Amino acid sequence: MRIHRFLSLTDLVVFAVVAVALFLPRRPLEVLDAYTIEPEVRADLGAAEARAVLHPDDPMVAAEATRQLVRGGQLDWAVERSRDAAALAAPAHRWRALLAVSEAYIDRVQVTQAHEWAQQAVAACKADGAVCPAWELLKLELYERYLGAGVRSGINPRNDPDGFEEAAGAALHTVDIRGTIPGAP
Repeated sequence: MRIHRFLSLTDLVVFAVVAVALFLPRRPLEVLDAYTIEPEVRADLGAAEARAVLHPDDPMVAAEATRQLVRGGQLDWAVERSRDAAALAAPAHRWRALLAVSEAYIDRVQVTQAHEWAQQAVAACKADGAVCPAWELLKLELYERYLGAGVRSGINPRNDPDGFEEAAGAALHTVDIRGTIPGAP
């Protein structure tokens, strides 16, 4: 019997590839952390994420998880986490989750989206049945007005953060209850 009757060229190539694969040394495997943050920040983030998993419909917990993600530099995840929480939140407290989305967009320096979510937060805070104290509504309205003025100015905060801050701040009127004029001797 001859060997060429039982083996073709394809069989020999397959045999050679399998032999090479079996006898090559193994590649070293490296595992890297998803979070490249300080250990204490990591612990706070882990605790906040655990609370968010236990209470997915609580906007206060979601807002804290968002803040911890921002603190850890995970801005995309912060936006996703807060958007998911806003979708699940009860109408009475939805404004808090909407505000968390806006704050996450601010940290990404995406002011147009932050302003849109701030407008939604103000509307949710004013809605019937919303548990939104008057002082929180005032803070939300000032925040939304500040962002709105900055967006309307057309200044890109990535290129000119000082110009954006000045334009946005011009929409808010400073009131000094002591009766002194700011900047006067």
